[in-house]
Amino acid sequence: MGARIRAAAGGLRQIREVAGGGSYLSQSDLRAHFGLGKSTRIDSIEVLWPSGLKQAFRDLEADKFYRIEEGRDEIGLQRFAPHSETPKRDARP
Repeated sequence: MGARIRAAAGGLRQIREVAGGGSYLSQSDLRAHFGLGKSTRIDSIEVLWPSGLKQAFRDLEADKFYRIEEGRDEIGLQRFAPHSETPKRDARP
């Protein structure tokens, strides 16, 4: 938490900060979302951690969730369970 993330894709540069804080009994999302438009690749991602460590990753595929951990040179692909629709029930008085 407290990481600053810079992403570059198709000539567009964006910065996000992952704070992770929140208010009572809640927490902010630890994911950073970057809108890449029509870009199919991410030219670079740079992460500046609160410790001062800087990590860089290059030429990543767009439309993926990546898991980046401080100090690890490998970047992981985050997998999620397939979406399932919640059954609808009739509301009755």
